[in-house]
Amino acid sequence: MSRAITVRVDENVKQQAEDMLSEIGLNMTTYINSSLRALVREKKVPFELTTIQQANNEYLAKLDESIAQAERGEVVRYSMEELKALVDGE
Repeated sequence: MSRAITVRVDENVKQQAEDMLSEIGLNMTTYINSSLRALVREKKVPFELTTIQQANNEYLAKLDESIAQAERGEVVRYSMEELKALVDGE
């Protein structure tokens, strides 16, 4: 038996998600069902959740590593784009 779920989502987020899912041939219902099945099967959220503080700590650690590499005259391992992606949670 199937049950309907009503979820409130920001309009822009919903549209962007639908656009991305459409590109890979899925609809929202299929994606949500797949995600819920993964949650039940794996007994965990099927993606990583972090707090802002955790993300900031990871960002700062990578920034410190890059500064140390530059000071030693080494090639900096992380680009600004990679560091920005950490901050933005990508």
